[in-house]
Amino acid sequence: MTERLKQLILLLRSHLMGADIRTQFPPLSPPEWSELYSIARSHGVAGFAYEGAFRADIEIPHPLKSIWRSQMISDVRHYYELQKECLLIVRLLRKNNINPVILKGFSVGSTYPVPELRLMGDTDILVFDKFYEAALALEAFGYRARKEVAIHHVEFLRGHFLLELHRVPFTPIGKKSYDRLIKAVAFSGEKYRQLSLNGNDFPVLCREDFINISFEHILKHLVHDRMALRNVCDILMLFISEKEKVDWRSHYDLIESCGMGEFFSGIASFLVHEFGLPLDAVKGIKIFDREKTQAFADAVFAVTNARKGANRYYADLSLAGTMRMLLRYLKAVSRDLLVKYPYCRKSVLLRPVAFIHAYVDYAGELIKKLFGRLGK
Repeated sequence: MTERLKQLILLLRSHLMGADIRTQFPPLSPPEWSELYSIARSHGVAGFAYEGAFRADIEIPHPLKSIWRSQMISDVRHYYELQKECLLIVRLLRKNNINPVILKGFSVGSTYPVPELRLMGDTDILVFDKFYEAALALEAFGYRARKEVAIHHVEFLRGHFLLELHRVPFTPIGKKSYDRLIKAVAFSGEKYRQLSLNGNDFPVLCREDFINISFEHILKHLVHDRMALRNVCDILMLFISEKEKVDWRSHYDLIESCGMGEFFSGIASFLVHEFGLPLDAVKGIKIFDREKTQAFADAVFAVTNARKGANRYYADLSLAGTMRMLLRYLKAVSRDLLVKYPYCRKSVLLRPVAFIHAYVDYAGELIKKLFGRLGK
């Protein structure tokens, strides 16, 4: 890890763990502070870092301090806008006899000391077998389906609000050991709890499902880009909030049986050695020594190394695995025709046209992704 990343982690420890970092944090020049801010933004933890500096009486130089604070206020405003929009969507779907479950997002944020500082992006909503009905309800509300191809969800956009409508909580990848994790976790439309935020109740995943999907989500980020510190902080707060409630041994055994025990241990070890997470918060999980933990962190936090490291845990790069993945994408393209191409609802005769339209869009997306990766 770079020195700047280590300094950022110190600020996160100050805010999230209440650590006294005043003797550990070195003096930085204005250009070094600007670099630190840029890294914090890229990792989605700028709000936590600002609060960490404030708590430790570390002075951020002007004008960066004003810029940083303004951005943090903007992020908090977006949090409340998104919460209001999410409540409207939950009420809309329930009105249409659909029981939605919110994935990640607000349920993760509720574990933080200041939930509003957790950077929010899109809204993920799980509707199981009511997918088409939910899509129509969203469309009538003003959302429009985007053409991006995904196996288990469709993206909808209304103004600047982005929503992902999910059929299933996990993405089948093609690696048999990973797909076992999906089958091992039983999900049900009635298996959720109510999370109270500002006097409103939001349906979120039950504790066991929430833990498993949190680790799946961080793996997915590793595959597509690199692991951000926001993902790590989500796991940190999960360990802290569930300290007295969860038998981590059972979760570790499940994930290890699916071939991902090393990754699970790597994340827990990183939080113990770098964030100061107490060992009693990760009972039942194998913890690496500091040297092995450092090697793990170097692999997952380096942009150039992240995908290679992630694929070892997550994806099946064999020809058979690639073909299975391609077939799943092709099936998803066909399945979502009625949602993404509304004109084909008018007549069955228009569906072959939409089918060709969808595959042209899919091919274009693949080409853009290919050239995007080659350019990195």
